[in-house]
Amino acid sequence: MQNLYSMTQFVRSANLLSRKLICIQLYFLSLFILVGTGWAQITITGVADMQIYADSVSFTVVSESGFDYTAELNGTPIEIDVLIEVDEAEYYELNVSKIEQGTGTEESLLVRFIVRASERLNTEWGLPLFTPYPMVDSAAAEYAGASLEIVTPAEYPQGLEIPVIVRVEDISGKRLGVNGSVTAAGFQEHPLQLLRGVGSVFLPPATQAGNISYTAQIHSLQTPKQIAIEAATTWQTVSGTIASTTDWGQNGRIKVTNDLTIPAGVTLTIGPGSVIVVSPNVEITIDGHIIVNGTNALPVVFTAQDRTAQWGGFIMESATSQGDFTGSIFTASGADPDWFSGKDYFTHHDEQCLFLLSDDAHVTLTDCYMVENAGQIGHGEHGYLTMIGCLMQKAVTVGQYNNGSIVFEDSAMIEFPLEGASFVDDDNDCIYLSGGPHSFTDCLFGWTLDDGIDGGQGDTGSVNVDGCWFESTIHEAMAWSSGNPRNATVTDTVAINCGQAIECGYDQPLIDADNCLCTGNLVGARFGDNYDRSYTGFLDVQNSLLLFNHRDVWGRAWDNWQLHLAQMDIQNNYLSVPNDNYPNNTIWDPQNEPNQLNELEFFLPTPAGTVGIGIAVPQDVQDLSELELENKIPVRLSTFTTSFVSVNYTVNTNLGAIGSGVLNFTPGQTVRHIEFTLPSSEEIRQVRIALSDPVNAELTKYSVVIYEKPYEIVDSLVAEGDIWDYFKGTSEPPADWNQLAFTPVPAWLTGPSGFGYEASSGYEACIATNLTDMRNNYISIYARKLFWVDDPTRMTELILTMEWDDGYIAYLNGIPIDSQNPPNPVAYNQPASSDTHEACCGSGCTPRQVDLASFIAVLDPGFNVLAIQVHNGTLGSSDFIFIPMLSSVTTPYPGDFEPDGDVDLEDFAVLAKAWLAQDGQSHYDPICDIDGSSDGSINILDLAVFVQNWLAGS
Repeated sequence: MQNLYSMTQFVRSANLLSRKLICIQLYFLSLFILVGTGWAQITITGVADMQIYADSVSFTVVSESGFDYTAELNGTPIEIDVLIEVDEAEYYELNVSKIEQGTGTEESLLVRFIVRASERLNTEWGLPLFTPYPMVDSAAAEYAGASLEIVTPAEYPQGLEIPVIVRVEDISGKRLGVNGSVTAAGFQEHPLQLLRGVGSVFLPPATQAGNISYTAQIHSLQTPKQIAIEAATTWQTVSGTIASTTDWGQNGRIKVTNDLTIPAGVTLTIGPGSVIVVSPNVEITIDGHIIVNGTNALPVVFTAQDRTAQWGGFIMESATSQGDFTGSIFTASGADPDWFSGKDYFTHHDEQCLFLLSDDAHVTLTDCYMVENAGQIGHGEHGYLTMIGCLMQKAVTVGQYNNGSIVFEDSAMIEFPLEGASFVDDDNDCIYLSGGPHSFTDCLFGWTLDDGIDGGQGDTGSVNVDGCWFESTIHEAMAWSSGNPRNATVTDTVAINCGQAIECGYDQPLIDADNCLCTGNLVGARFGDNYDRSYTGFLDVQNSLLLFNHRDVWGRAWDNWQLHLAQMDIQNNYLSVPNDNYPNNTIWDPQNEPNQLNELEFFLPTPAGTVGIGIAVPQDVQDLSELELENKIPVRLSTFTTSFVSVNYTVNTNLGAIGSGVLNFTPGQTVRHIEFTLPSSEEIRQVRIALSDPVNAELTKYSVVIYEKPYEIVDSLVAEGDIWDYFKGTSEPPADWNQLAFTPVPAWLTGPSGFGYEASSGYEACIATNLTDMRNNYISIYARKLFWVDDPTRMTELILTMEWDDGYIAYLNGIPIDSQNPPNPVAYNQPASSDTHEACCGSGCTPRQVDLASFIAVLDPGFNVLAIQVHNGTLGSSDFIFIPMLSSVTTPYPGDFEPDGDVDLEDFAVLAKAWLAQDGQSHYDPICDIDGSSDGSINILDLAVFVQNWLAGS
């Protein structure tokens, strides 16, 4: 180890190229040594070395008589000759050894394998399944000494949604990293969520003239704004080409009705307070110069009359293209989701962008706000983009920038597309870089479905990241890869609640990180990534805090499944736990080494000693089915702190308490878990987790979270295999065939669903009523099914599920409720309007589900009828099928505690068991608290309600 350390020191003192060559030699030498170790004759069934398994794998270590065996999976002993199932996504090392009983001869075998989560496709090899934890609001103390800055129009036309931008600043004017909900009296339905000190919201359009008072408030901070709504607005209509230099003046009211061009040599100036309404799909091409002189007091707004009918964007494709924007708000751009398709641009996304810059175009934006745009913020091809003090929020991505240069300072890039959005594997990075040079200073990145910065494939370039904050990226905060080489320097930067913080990935990235904090991520610093590509780069991390990550440091790559230690220099850092592979680092222990807190203080987003704390789950009431037998409930701080934080917790069920304790947070730590085992009892209806008595923290998120069985009845009104009346479409059926009062005549047949035929293979397993004579004879089937509803007024959900091929129209009591590929015109002998749809029929896709809640009023107490007409795509089609299903969700009668649809003796037994219990007592059952007061007591009031509903539904 000392020799390796000395060699590493030599490598660091050499120039970069020499260092890389020597490290690669060391790497291949270590590989030779590893491969030279003989493999033992040990039998393991079910897994093989260096293999990847989707979702789960089972294996057995098979013993042989005359030998003693030991086996460990990731360091945990496992049994021999027992089938072991592994179903958690992770990188695994299975170490097995056997010793011959007579001679003591020992043999060993290492099997390395990965279980990946198929829902994440191939994006997370070797990593646990990770979704960023929800935000926890900041404590009141975190806002001390701050100011609440509001940007919104001073004067505005009627009929347009009103943008509001908020930024919290400290006394020096720096963004304060706080979270919380900004509210305003009169606009309670439109709260603004702060994410590390910034956010935006739209107020509804004004419908009459006058002043709107918007007084934003959060904790002790309050800022009033007045927005004057115009009684009448005179619009100037523009389109075509602006022939000469033009100034639209202050408070201009402009409607761009068709594509607009500013030619080379022409300058368009827009004054403060102006409102520019751009018509749907309209683009503004700038070959000359556009100057927008808005201010935070009088911003210029670019928008659409209806933000659901988006305009295009700015097209800047020449060296004469120049834009200088200050104090501007941009929304509702990105009309064309396939704008880049077929164009000669290198891009990972086809959605239209707000700013297209190519061929040396230059754009500078200062104090500008790009919020809720349908496409990308930008795209660069040898373009030059500078942003200072800007906000980019709620779009597909900030964009991809190939060569040229981007320079961002004090800017925020958040929510791509939304906080808490579901994962989609589609390069949904905050920003994607190819070529360079690029730089980011004092910027915020986060709440994105992929990476914060993806320095991915493409040309060589350099990227400088200084004083930035990355949070809540599902994959990497910073993913560096490719390039020939790509140089990235990361300093004074925080990465928190991300998949991986700093990643030195495939090909030739050369990464130097100094004085960074990576906490609460899956991986703090990583050489390698989630692909089996080549890895010739180098990762250097110094003077940093790599704390409380699933792995603080990791150097394994999937080219050869080895640790690439010779391509990493990780020293003079703080780590959470010792790591023999990276010995020249210090263990984080502020309890015994208080001076270590000085290192953490530099990164604090606020100076407060008291922070927010709460249970970090999406909602405070959740379905009990989401709890597993082994439970880990996350509790999170609003931020790391130099204080030692603690909080008490209790875990109770309707059957009694099952756990309690104290969670302690070490400075720098932001997430702990409440762990408990849920008893396997069908009588458990509710689990209640509560926090109390925080120390150096304030309960700001959920202090109580309840997991409970949904108090509802799910009914299958029409199921697969039910008997239907059906009519072959050899002629038009009676006009009232889909009405409840219709009585099928002898021409109608009966049979179970699904209905269809299969001339080759695919649907045969799903067909219950085989229409053997349909092909080449008739193209449609009409079917109807009666079903019973007790009380439609208690119904909350109604869902139609359809398997079909190729088109249909569905009716409920004669009312059309849904259609897909219907015939045109609607007639018995007409084909479906498309023949491309295929039914799932066990193929793994999800059948169509239609929310029919708006049609519940169509239902009658008693019998109702679901009617379907289904049309094939062609008369000679090789297959045809339809399987309709209808289900409902109904609120139980008060007192139906099971619930099973009626109030009877079984329910009375439940009430008797909970009688006179108080909330917190072991026999208290919250489901019996039915008197409407939610008083936490099962008493005479609840009994009165129960008696009132006795035998209801029976």
